[in-house]
Amino acid sequence: MNRLLSPNEAKFWLLDSSAPMNSVVVIRRAGTAPIAMPRTFAIPEVRPGAHGRPRWGESRMPGVLRHVTESSADDWLAVAQELLDVRVGTAGAPPWHAVVLRERESTTLVLAVNHALTDWRTSLVVGHAFLADVHPGDLAPPCEEMLPDGAYGDSDAAGLLDAWWSSRAGARWEALGPERLTAILPPPEPTRFAVRTLDREATGRVHAQCEEEGASLNSALAVALRDVMGLDSVAHAVGMDRFIRPAPPSGPGLAVSHVFTRLERGEFWEAARENRATLFGEIKVGAAGDALLSLPRLLLKPDTPVAYEKAVMTITGAPTVGAGGAAEDVSMELVVSSARGGGGILIISYDDGCLQLIAGTAGAAAEVPLDAVVERLAHA
Repeated sequence: MNRLLSPNEAKFWLLDSSAPMNSVVVIRRAGTAPIAMPRTFAIPEVRPGAHGRPRWGESRMPGVLRHVTESSADDWLAVAQELLDVRVGTAGAPPWHAVVLRERESTTLVLAVNHALTDWRTSLVVGHAFLADVHPGDLAPPCEEMLPDGAYGDSDAAGLLDAWWSSRAGARWEALGPERLTAILPPPEPTRFAVRTLDREATGRVHAQCEEEGASLNSALAVALRDVMGLDSVAHAVGMDRFIRPAPPSGPGLAVSHVFTRLERGEFWEAARENRATLFGEIKVGAAGDALLSLPRLLLKPDTPVAYEKAVMTITGAPTVGAGGAAEDVSMELVVSSARGGGGILIISYDDGCLQLIAGTAGAAAEVPLDAVVERLAHA
């Protein structure tokens, strides 16, 4: 507690300063047992410290819990979209905002927390801790400090990270001010969502085809987006926790980065394999680690041009195969966030073992043609 936000955490806090930037976790479980206001569950908030730099601290406000006693199985998406726009996790705001949807035979929790606090993995940890009314664990140390040196390609990475915590960086932060600090980030735009769920048979075929062709589901979706939307590149969310040894604690913390990959032309599965190999190659040379350094460069290397590469489409979400270790009574668990990378977002999730794709579209951009993407994937 009371530590400075890391560079990646601070980036999401800066995004949040112009419009709420939340992680919204959705967990559906069997039964209609009531969910009461938690007593033990608690998460930190961000508040300004010296030089206006954000720091973590104990929340001073209670969370918000609302119940919807008559709900349908499809209402969660509209509620998740609504909770993307509520202010949480900063000084003067509640630390979290939850809506409990009681359906005929199940209950769905929709819980919003600040994205500076959690990524996909840790959002689920926090969501399950909320349901069990247990403390989710201590805030993890900064991801950037836990990564091995080989996770970065920039030869200045170690020096930039050491200097991030210095008074010099604080003075630069204060001198630049919020407007210049956020100038490299995409401006906020409202996000609207659509969802398409495959049945079990179609889900099995997609997974089997990916395995047979030696491609990941993410790379296959990237090529489907290429063919349907004419894209020549996509961004992939990369969980950096996989490179940290020993593994980071399971509690709140942010360990996500993004890597851009070009989409080669040519046959579908050949292009998908190439995209997968390109992604791994970019990670190997440190592109994912270097993406965490944009703010340190801006503060500490002012003569170096800093550019934020906008993503036309970002692919993120669940593991590429399987719904991943959910409890037996949980039929759906996923995390939704705003499309704030400069373009759209495609979220991979599962509903009762069925592949579920959620498309987020920012502003006035044309909606992602989900039906055409699913059809292209099915007929590849």
